[in-house]
Amino acid sequence: MKAITLRAVRATAEVMAEMEERGLLRRLSPSAVARGVAPGEQVVERVELAEERSGAWQMLVVACHRHRLTYLASHSDIESWLFFADPACKPLLYVVAACGADEFARKAGAGSLSAEDFIALELVPNDPRTSYFTVPAGVLHDELTYEGPGAAPVFFVPEPSRMEHARVDLSGYDIRVTRA
Repeated sequence: MKAITLRAVRATAEVMAEMEERGLLRRLSPSAVARGVAPGEQVVERVELAEERSGAWQMLVVACHRHRLTYLASHSDIESWLFFADPACKPLLYVVAACGADEFARKAGAGSLSAEDFIALELVPNDPRTSYFTVPAGVLHDELTYEGPGAAPVFFVPEPSRMEHARVDLSGYDIRVTRA
């Protein structure tokens, strides 16, 4: 079994902007129009619209107390993340493949994955710059928390109810995430 140690990177506005530029996520933030709405006015904007073939949206609540990465998964459509949580909870670790799904799966199967093939973000709840974002279809990811005592992080995921899921098995690796 090949061991890989990932070093978590603190999720900052700059890191999130870089990931957004790379097409790995889309932050949820109001537009300039919404931020500048005049008194007495209302602005309604569509942030994301899932493909019709994916079906109706659903809201999930996820409590994450896992600390070992055994797979990364992708979805056939957009998945949204809303990390509204108790500030005293343990950090939520969002681990994403740094390359495309096909390349990642090929490397995983060949036993050639390294720390450079992952991005591990340590998220804190309720930060309007880093706690709310969408994940594009096809981006491999999973969520964990650090090993040890403390309340598990809980987050919400609004997503299509009939969306397809694909996994890349990582059971041949011992992947650990260290603190940022």
